Amino acid sequence: MKAMSLLGLFLISFGAMAEGNVLSQKVIDLGNISDAEANVAVKRSFEFTRTAKSPEKVTLKYKLNFLKKDCVAYEVIQEEVPEFKKIVCAGDNTGHHCEEKVFSGLFNAKTVCMEQGLVRVVNEGSVTLNFKKAVALSPTATERIAVTLKQNDMKNDQADSTGSVLESASLYEVKKSMLGLGSQIVFKAK
Repeated sequence: MKAMSLLGLFLISFGAMAEGNVLSQKVIDLGNISDAEANVAVKRSFEFTRTAKSPEKVTLKYKLNFLKKDCVAYEVIQEEVPEFKKIVCAGDNTGHHCEEKVFSGLFNAKTVCMEQGLVRVVNEGSVTLNFKKAVALSPTATERIAVTLKQNDMKNDQADSTGSVLESASLYEVKKSMLGLGSQIVFKAK
C-alpha cells in the first residue's frame, strides 16, 4: 500500500514537471540563467503552461553574466604636490595688507589602472509574454509554450528571446517585438 502511494506521488510529481511552470503570476523571476562555472554564452529554453487563469501579459525577469572591458590590475602610486608660495591679501576699500605664505608640499596616494582586461558582471533583463490576442481557454484547457533566451556571446549584456507553442488546440503566429526598453513575444491566434 505504501509503495502504491509513493508511486502515485511520484507520477503526479513527474506529470507536473513535464507540464512546465504554470503561468499564474504577472511577473516570474527566473533568477540568474548563466552557467557561472563554465562562463559561456547563455542558451536556455524554459517551458510554461498557460491556463484560463493565466494573466494576459506575463513578464519573465532574469539575470545573466557577461564580460566587459575594465581594469584588472591596479597599483598605488605616490604623487608629489611640491611646496608652493602665494601672496595672500586681506582688506577692504581703505587698503589691503598682503603677505607671502608658503604652503608645504605633500604626497598623495593615487590608485591607477595598470592593465585592462575582461571582468564578469551581472545584468538584468526581461521579456514580456503577450497573450492578449491568444485564444480564450476553457477552465480545463491548457497550452504549453517555450521561451528560449540566447546570448550571442559573453560580451553581450542582453539575451535574444524567441517563443514557440509546443502544445495547443489552436494555431498561433508567434512574433517578437520591441516594447519600450524590453522585448515582447506576442502569441496571436490564426
